[in-house]
Amino acid sequence: MTLKTVKPIPVLIGAITIGLAVFFHSALFNRHFDFFQRLEWVTYDKRVKTANRFPAPFATNLAFVQIDEVTAKILSEPPYNMSWPYPRQLHGRLVRELSAEGATAIAFDVLFSGLNFNDNPVLMPDNTTMESDDFFAMQMKKSGNVILAAEGSSIQKNLSEEAKSGRELQRVYPPPLFATNAMAIGNIAADSDSDGVLRQARAFIDDPEYGRQWHMGILLAAKELDLDLAHAVQESGRLILKSPTGVQRIIPIDDKGFFYINWSIPADDPRLTRIPYALLILLDEVRRTGTAEKYRNVLETFREGFPETNLVGDNPMKGKLVVVGSKLVGNNVTDVGATPLSKKDYLVSKHWNVANSIIKNRFIHRSSPLTELLIIVFMGIFAAVVTLQLRALTASLVVTTVILAYILIGFFLFVQYRYWIPLVMPVVGAMLMTHVSMVTYRVRAEQNERRRVKSVFSKIVSPNVVNELLDAEKLSLQGARRQITVFFADVRGFTEMTDLHQARAEDFVREQALTGDAAEAHYDKQAHETLNTVNQYLATIADKVKEHNGTLDKYIGDCVMAFWGAPTANEKHALSCVRAAIDAQRAMFALNQDRALENTRREQENPALIAAGKPPLPTLPLLALGTGINTGTAIVGLMGSDAHILNYTVFGRVVNLASRLEGVSGRGRIIIGEATFKDLERDDPALAATCVELPPVTVKGIKNAVANYEVPWRLDSQGKVMASSDSVFLAKT
Repeated sequence: MTLKTVKPIPVLIGAITIGLAVFFHSALFNRHFDFFQRLEWVTYDKRVKTANRFPAPFATNLAFVQIDEVTAKILSEPPYNMSWPYPRQLHGRLVRELSAEGATAIAFDVLFSGLNFNDNPVLMPDNTTMESDDFFAMQMKKSGNVILAAEGSSIQKNLSEEAKSGRELQRVYPPPLFATNAMAIGNIAADSDSDGVLRQARAFIDDPEYGRQWHMGILLAAKELDLDLAHAVQESGRLILKSPTGVQRIIPIDDKGFFYINWSIPADDPRLTRIPYALLILLDEVRRTGTAEKYRNVLETFREGFPETNLVGDNPMKGKLVVVGSKLVGNNVTDVGATPLSKKDYLVSKHWNVANSIIKNRFIHRSSPLTELLIIVFMGIFAAVVTLQLRALTASLVVTTVILAYILIGFFLFVQYRYWIPLVMPVVGAMLMTHVSMVTYRVRAEQNERRRVKSVFSKIVSPNVVNELLDAEKLSLQGARRQITVFFADVRGFTEMTDLHQARAEDFVREQALTGDAAEAHYDKQAHETLNTVNQYLATIADKVKEHNGTLDKYIGDCVMAFWGAPTANEKHALSCVRAAIDAQRAMFALNQDRALENTRREQENPALIAAGKPPLPTLPLLALGTGINTGTAIVGLMGSDAHILNYTVFGRVVNLASRLEGVSGRGRIIIGEATFKDLERDDPALAATCVELPPVTVKGIKNAVANYEVPWRLDSQGKVMASSDSVFLAKT
C-alpha cells in the first residue's frame, strides 16, 4: 500500500487525541477523577467472571466453617439457647473438635475486640468452672494452629487525599489473652476500590503498636507451604516468600503493598469443603460423651441431609485449612459486599481465594505502566494511520476488527494466564477517539474538496463525471501528464452574421431616424439577438460534449474547446471524442433545419407585417461547424488561482495540432489527426473504415506536413453514413 501524503492538521489531531488518552489513563488523572478507571474495573470484573467458567487450579484442602442459618437455628434452641455473638467457650469447643479431626490451620474471620467476663463459664471434668475466654485461649494454645483476625485499616486506597484526611485508621486487635495463645494474627481489612468492589488485598500492615499483620489468606498459605514470613523480601513490584524446603512464591504488589485477589472460589463452590459451625459443636459433644459409632451416625445423617457440603471420611476436616466466618444476615453478623464475582458476595471468601492463589502459585499480573502507555500510543497511531490511508468505511471496518481482536486477546490473556492488560483507554481513548476525530476531520476536508470540485467541474463536465470525480480516491488537479484527445469546434459564419446584423441595425436606425437612447436601445437589442444565436449553437455543442463525458474546457469566442481522458480516465477517449463530434454536427444540422423552417414561416408572414407598417421579422442565420480533433500526451491541470479565475485545461503540442486541424476543417467537416485515427481503428474499426484519408496538410507552427482524416457524419435517406465526397449540405448554409 502506497502511503498518502500526511498533512500537519491530522497529525496534530491524532497527537492531541492520543495524548488525552494517555492523560486520562494516568494515575494523576485517576487519583482525582476515576471515571475511566471505573470503566476499566468493569471490564476487569467481566474478565474475572469469564475466567471462572473455565477450570482453574484448586487447593483441595480448603474448608469453610460457616455460621449459617442451620447454625443459628440449632444454637437458638435448647439446650443452647444462644444467639450471636456466641460465648467464647463455643469457639473453644469448635477449635477442640477441629484439632481432634486434624485440621492444619483454623482461621477465625471474627473480630474479638475484648474479653467477656461471666460469659457462660465452662464446667471442667474436675467439676470446676473456667471462664469462657480462658477456655477459648486454652484450646487455641493446645491446638497451636489458630489464626485470629485483626483489622488494621479500612481506608479505601483509591480515595482522594482530601477524603482520606477525614477518616481515621480503624484498629481492632484481639486482647492479649487471645493474641498470645493464637498461632498468628491475620489482617482481614476489606480495602474496597472507590466503586465499592473488593478486588485487592494488602499483603501486610506494619502497625506501630502490634507489629506486622499479614493478610489472613497469606497466613493460611504460609502454614500449608511452610513459608518463612519473618524473612519475606519486598522488592519493587513484588513480594518474595520462601520456605526452608525451597518452595518460593512471588506475589506481584504495587507501591502500597496491594495485590489483586484471584477470585476463583465463591462461598458456594462445590469444590470447597463446607460445614456448619453448629455441626462441629455437636460432633465435639458426641466425641466427648458418646461413642465412635454415634459420632459417625451424626456425621452420616448430616451428609445425607446436606450432600453439597462435600464432607469426606470420619474426620472431614483432616489436613484442611479452615476459615470460620459468617453467612448470616443481620446488623452485627453480616459480612456481605461486592466482589468481581457478585454484587453481594460473602467477603469471608477472600481468605481462601488468597490462600489458593499462593498455594497454586497463580496470581493476577497487571501490565506495567510503560507497557500500558506503549499499547495506548500504538493503538492510537494505528487507528490514525488506517483512518487517513484507507477509505472511511474500510478504515472503520479495520478499526472495528482490531478492537474486537484486542478485546478477545485481553480476555484470553486473563483467562489463560491471569494477565491484565487495559481495555478502556486503548479501545475507547486511543482507537475510537482517534478514529472518530480523524473521520470527522476527513469528512470536513472531503466536504470542502467536494465543494471545490463541484465548483470547478459542474459546468464543464457531465453530472456523472462530476460524481465520478467526487468518488475518486485519488484525484490530482495540480498538473499531470495524461493521454488525451482534444476537440476544437468553431461556429462558421459568426463573423459574417455579426456584420450583417450590425448593418441591418444601422439601416433601421437611419430609416426610422432614431437618435439617442432609442438608437442605443435598438443596437442593444440587435446585439442581444446576435449573442443568443451564437449561444444557442455553442450550447448545442457543449451538450454533446457532456453527453459523451467530455470535459468542457472553455469558449474561445465562437469556438468550443473540450477534451477527453481527464480528469477521469477513459481508455477510449478518442472514440468518445469523435462520437461527440459526429453528434454535434448532426445536432447543428437539425438545428439549422428547424431554423430554416422558421425562416420559411417568417418569409410568408413578412408581407403582411410590412403592409401593416410593422418591421419585418429578420431571417435567422444558419451557421456551420468546423471541427478539429487530435490525440496525444498533454499536460492537464488547474490554471489560474483561487483568488481570480481557475480553469481546468490542457496544453501542449497535441492541443496546438487539434486547433490547427480545426482551422483547415472548413464548414460542416470533422478533421482528425493520425493518432486519433489509429485509436479509432483499435476501438471501433467500423467507424474508422468510414473515414477518408486526406492529403497531408501543412499547418502553422508545425514544420512537417501532418496526416489527417475526415470523419463523415451525414446520413442518407436510409439512415446510413454517406461518404464525405457524396454529401450535400444545406444550400443555405
